[in-house]
Amino acid sequence: MIVSFVLALLFLAFVLHRRRRRTAGFLAIASITLLVSSGCGLLAAPMLSDLQTPFIKLPQVSWGSSNAIVVLGVGTAKFDGTVEPTPFAYGRMLRALDLYGSCKNHGRCRIIISGGDPQQHRASEAAVYAAELVKAGVDHADIVLDEASRNTWENAKFTRALLEREGADNVVLVTAALHMKRSLLYFAHFGIAATPIRADAVEGELSLPPSGMNIAYCDIALHEYMGIARYHVYNALGWNVPPLTALRPSADAAAGRLPPSS
Repeated sequence: MIVSFVLALLFLAFVLHRRRRRTAGFLAIASITLLVSSGCGLLAAPMLSDLQTPFIKLPQVSWGSSNAIVVLGVGTAKFDGTVEPTPFAYGRMLRALDLYGSCKNHGRCRIIISGGDPQQHRASEAAVYAAELVKAGVDHADIVLDEASRNTWENAKFTRALLEREGADNVVLVTAALHMKRSLLYFAHFGIAATPIRADAVEGELSLPPSGMNIAYCDIALHEYMGIARYHVYNALGWNVPPLTALRPSADAAAGRLPPSS
């Protein structure tokens, strides 16, 4: 995204260089400055900090009688016909596994894995991650799948229905620290108040020469900011569905008559 923007500025500078040399020169300098500052970490560090800092310290989870650990998908990879989690997914699964061990000592616990197959690998993120968690010792009956979600908005939308069905009175949300602010915003729109437990976190580094990793971090952070901005713009224009009321335990959950997981 950053590189594309830089190339667009350079192209515009080239187009204008004969008739508007000063403007073309300004655009050329701006594009190089943007590329160098992002690659050297001058942009990456504050962008990452703003998104991640509130979630770096892991909060103490207060488990309820019926708990749901929601794990958001982050893609799959396909090798020789075998679909596997991406490397970024393992941090989320390990965090969920750790939470599951603690949760089982206090009450009913479900792991809701939210992720469809946006990459068209013919296997949903939810199903692929679930297989790994079962291998790690999670009871298959404690795993609930959302295989329809294609993005973070749909993660929140479809998870709401699963939480209502499961009668969860306590929700923990597991995703990357970089992704947490936008995720909580979307989940809150669907009436889901969740305890944020970050999986991984990343850190930009000041470096000379510019680093491709820093540029990639800027791209990811920019994607998050754009998602947050889009949410507020869509709300202002009335394009989002109306916010849902806060998720509350079902009558069965409150009475201790908890439905079985599918």
